[in-house]
Amino acid sequence: MKSAMKIRPSLKLYFFITMILLGSIMTIGLSMLTVNYFIDGLDRGLNGVMRELVRTSDVHDGQPVKFADFQIASRWEDTPDIIQERFESPPAVENELLKSKDQNSFFSLPTNLYFIAMIRNQEGELRYISKVMLDKFNPQRHHKPHISRFLWIIITGVLVIAMFTCFLIVLMRKVAKPIESLRDWAKALNHENVQHPPPDFTYNELNTLATIVQSSLHSVHQSLAREKTFLSYASHELRTPISVIRSNVDLLKRLCEQATLNEKQQLTLARIERAGLTMSDLTETLLWLSHDEAQSVELKRIQLDEKIHQLSSELRYLLNSKAVEVTIDCKPFSLDTDGTACHIVLSNLIRNAYQHTQRGHVHIIQQGSVVTIINEEHRDSASHSNNKIKTTQQPILGYGLGLQLSERIIQRHKWQYQIIDEPGRYLVKVDFKVEIS
Repeated sequence: MKSAMKIRPSLKLYFFITMILLGSIMTIGLSMLTVNYFIDGLDRGLNGVMRELVRTSDVHDGQPVKFADFQIASRWEDTPDIIQERFESPPAVENELLKSKDQNSFFSLPTNLYFIAMIRNQEGELRYISKVMLDKFNPQRHHKPHISRFLWIIITGVLVIAMFTCFLIVLMRKVAKPIESLRDWAKALNHENVQHPPPDFTYNELNTLATIVQSSLHSVHQSLAREKTFLSYASHELRTPISVIRSNVDLLKRLCEQATLNEKQQLTLARIERAGLTMSDLTETLLWLSHDEAQSVELKRIQLDEKIHQLSSELRYLLNSKAVEVTIDCKPFSLDTDGTACHIVLSNLIRNAYQHTQRGHVHIIQQGSVVTIINEEHRDSASHSNNKIKTTQQPILGYGLGLQLSERIIQRHKWQYQIIDEPGRYLVKVDFKVEIS
C-alpha cells in the first residue's frame, strides 16, 4: 500500500518548483538590494547637503546657526540636547554621517530620525551639523488612513511572483505540449506504423529524439521478425529428421522382437527414443510460439483429467531407474481452451518435474481448471554429504528450456500462473480457464 501511494518524481513539477523558488529568491533579493541602495542614496544626498551648508555658513562658539531643519555648531556642546542624548560621543571620523532612529519593528517605518556629521568648512575648522526629523512634525500622518509602505512592497513582490508564475506556466505548456505529443506517439508505435515517418514535434531536439526512438524500435521489430522466421523455419526443418529418428526407432523395436538385444543395446535404444520424444515436443513448442499472436485461437473441448493421465503415462519413461513416487489426484473436468497450447504446457511441466526429480515425490493435482504440479527431492544425510560439491554446482530442482517456453505460452494466453521455488521443493500452478474480456 505504501508503494502504491508513493509519489513518483516529476520532471515537470521539479522544474516548476525550482523556477518558482528561483524567481522568488531573486525578487526578494533584488527588492532588499533596491531598498538598501535607496536608503544609501538618501544618506549620501543628505551628507552632500550638509557639506554645502557647512561651507556657506558662518558659525561661532556658543552661537549655533539653524537653517531649515539643520543646525550647525562649532562645538559639540552647542549641538541640540536631543542629539547629545542619542549619540553618546561626537563623531570621530570626518564627513561620516551618523544616524539613529526610533522604529517599532523591522517591518515598520521609523518614526524619528537623528543625523549628525563632523565636517570642515573652507577655513579647515570643524563644524557639527545635525538634523532631527520627528514624527510630530507631520501631524496629518496620524489622521490620514494609509497602507504601510512595507505592505506595498509585499503586495508588489507577490504580484511580481504571480506574473512570473503565469509566464512560467505558459512557457511550460508551450514546451511540455510537444514533449507529451512525443510520449503519446512513442506509446502508440507498433510493428504496423513504426515505418511511418515521425510527425513534427516543433523543436529540433525532440525531432531528433523521435528519429532515434523510431530507428531503435524498427531495429527491434526487425530482430524479432528474423527470430520468429528462424524459429518457424527451424521447427519445420527439424520435424523431418525427428520423424525419421522416431520411425527408425519403432522399426528397430520391431526388429528386436525377432532378435533379442542385450541390456546395453536396449538402454541405448531407449535413450534414442526418449531423446526423439523430447525433441519432438520442443519442436512443436517452438513452432507454436512462432505463430502470429494476432491469429484467433480455436477453442477445443479438452478433458483435462484424461489429458494429465495420458501425458503422465507417456512420460513415465523419464522415471526409469529413479526412486521417484508419482501421485496423481485428478477429478473429471472438461473445458474449452486452446488444445495445442494446453497440451504443450502440461507436457513440458510434467516432463520438467520428472526430469529434475532424482529421488522423491511428484504430486500432480487437478481441481477444476487448476493444475498443480509439485516435485519434492528427498536426500538422506549420507547422500547429501557425499554429493555436497555436486549439489552446490547443480541445483536439485531445475527449470529447463521446456518450462521457460511454457511460461511464454501461458503469458500469451493470460492464464493464471504461480511458481513457488523452495529448497528441495518446486511448485507450479496453472489455471487453464479462459478469461472472457
